[in-house]
Amino acid sequence: MSGEYPLITTPRIRCNYCSKRIPASSVVCPNCQRNPRAFYWKRGHVFALLGLGVMALIVGAFYFESDVRRFIPATIALNATSTRTLTRAPITVVLVATRAPATSTRVPPTATHPSATVLPPPSTPTLTATATRAANVSTQIPRATETPSPLPTAIPITPPQLVSPPDNERIIGANKRVILQFQPAQPLSAREWFRVQVDFLDRAGNPVSWCGFTKESAQEFPRDFFDDSSPSVRSFLWRVNVVRSEQSVPQTCEAQYEISSAPSEVWTFYWY
Repeated sequence: MSGEYPLITTPRIRCNYCSKRIPASSVVCPNCQRNPRAFYWKRGHVFALLGLGVMALIVGAFYFESDVRRFIPATIALNATSTRTLTRAPITVVLVATRAPATSTRVPPTATHPSATVLPPPSTPTLTATATRAANVSTQIPRATETPSPLPTAIPITPPQLVSPPDNERIIGANKRVILQFQPAQPLSAREWFRVQVDFLDRAGNPVSWCGFTKESAQEFPRDFFDDSSPSVRSFLWRVNVVRSEQSVPQTCEAQYEISSAPSEVWTFYWY
């Protein structure tokens, strides 16, 4: 029929809170004034979840019955508190029967005849033991002990005194020259050297040592070790001592040498 208007239907939804049918375009339910599309816990939902939980516990207890039986006694044994039981030591009573002392009976004096002579009891000879110390017949003649002559000991050379850089000095710059200066205690002989040792950490964090041999009172620390040392630990420990070597010019710390003096003090410089 051309004269009739088409029927217009409004889409409707059901509110999740009050279950009323409302227009789908509604933001707030006109009945309960709540968000119709939000999720709300209902009594049926709670009962359903509780029922599922109880069923899960029953099924788990059925399947894991043997494990539960082993677990419960172990738990009781762990939580049981040990009670201290006081046991008294048995008392032993020892009865010692002693014999009664013999009672001395007094003998009445006998009548003596006038002609009877009372003799004194015979005296018992007393033996006196005289302890005599036997003289030692064999006398030992003391032997003359030989006193060993002391071995000549080498007089150690006084170690050098460190001068520069001062202890805990901070050096800034990778191209900075680091000159290790010290004051010798006495001149060196032809085969003696000043051995300068510097200890630091490499880039992997391992401790390494560098050694330099010189006859002067100063030694330059190579600049290459600025990049080869640890980027986080920038401390360098150095010391000097006198050594004797048959080599013409010792080069490394593994060179063959004999120590002639104790090491000097250990100073530290920081190179940034």
